[in-house]
Amino acid sequence: MVTLSAPETRPPPVAVQRILIWHQGALGDLLLAGPALAALSRHYAGARITALGHPERWGLLAPSLPLDEVWDSSEARWVHLFSDGDVPPPLRERLARFQLALIFGPHPQAILQDRLRLAGIPVVHWLPSFPETDGEAVAALQARHLAGLGLNYVPGPFKLEMGLDPEAELPELPGSGPWMAVGPGSGSRRKNWPLAHYYEISRALGWEYGLRVVWLVGPAEREMVPYLGPLAQAQGQLLLANRPLARVARVLSHCRLYIGNDSGLTHLAAAVAGPEVLALFGPTDPRVWAPLGPRVRILRASCPQAPEPVDGTISSPETCCLNTLAPETVLAAAAQMLAPPGDVGDG
Repeated sequence: MVTLSAPETRPPPVAVQRILIWHQGALGDLLLAGPALAALSRHYAGARITALGHPERWGLLAPSLPLDEVWDSSEARWVHLFSDGDVPPPLRERLARFQLALIFGPHPQAILQDRLRLAGIPVVHWLPSFPETDGEAVAALQARHLAGLGLNYVPGPFKLEMGLDPEAELPELPGSGPWMAVGPGSGSRRKNWPLAHYYEISRALGWEYGLRVVWLVGPAEREMVPYLGPLAQAQGQLLLANRPLARVARVLSHCRLYIGNDSGLTHLAAAVAGPEVLALFGPTDPRVWAPLGPRVRILRASCPQAPEPVDGTISSPETCCLNTLAPETVLAAAAQMLAPPGDVGDG
C-alpha cells in the first residue's frame, strides 16, 4: 500500500519556481502522464519544468508545457543518484535549484528519492506509471496520487501543441489526401494485430473512401520493413520508417484516420489534433492503457489464453490473441468513424 504525500510536504504553489520531472518511460507512458503533467503546470502556474528522460520524446511536449530544459537520463552523471556517498558538488549545484521533484516509475525508488533530497530538493514525490489495481486507468491513478500535493482534477485527454502551421506543406505526404495512417507495430509482438489483416483493411478502406495510406514504423518494427516495403509500393502506398517523432506527429496531424495497436504511436495519434483513432487491444487492458479522447475508439480481442497479466501488463504469453479480432469487425468500426455526422449507416 503506497502512502500518499503527507500534508506537511505540500509546497504552496507560490513557493515553487522550478520543478524537476524524472520520466524515463516509453513514448506511450510519457503521453499517458500528459494529464498529470498538465495538471501540475496549472497548479504551479509560475513554475518552470526541467525534464529528465529521453530527449526526443520529451521534446514533443515542449510546446505544451512550461519546459525549460530536457536532460538526458542516459548520461553517466546520474549514476551518483543511485550510489552511496556524497552527491558530487556539480550535481548538487545543478539539482539544488529545484523546490519540487516528481519521479514517474513502476515502483517507488527510495534510494533515488533520498539522493535527490540529499542533493538539496526539499520535496520529492513518486508517481506510479503502472496500475496498482485491476482496471484503474493510469491517468486516474496518477491523479489520485497527486491529491497528496493538493491537486484535485479529473483527467482528460492530453493534446500536444504542434507549434506549426497546419496548412504548411509536408514533404512526407506528397500530393493530396485524404490520408489514413497505419501503425502495425508496438513494443511487443504479442500486442500486434496480424500484418496481413492490416494490409487487407488498408486496401479496402483506401478503395472505399478514397484514402491514401501511409504506414508508420519505427525501430521496433524493423522485421516488418522487408515485407511492408514491397506491399506498400505495389499498392501505391507510402512507408515511412524511423522518422523523427516530431515529423511523425506532423504526419499524423494531417491524417483523417489512424489504425494501430496498443503502442506509443497510437498514443501519439490520439494526442495530436487531426485523426480519428481506432486502437486495437488484445492482451493488454484498455481500461488501464488506452489513450483518452472523444476521437478514440477501442476494439479489444478476446484473450482467453491467460487471464492474469504477465509483468503487470500483457495477459497472454502467446501471439495468437489478436487473431480473434476479425478484419470485418475493424472495417465496420472504421466505416462508422468515417461516416459523415448524422449518418447512422445500415445499423
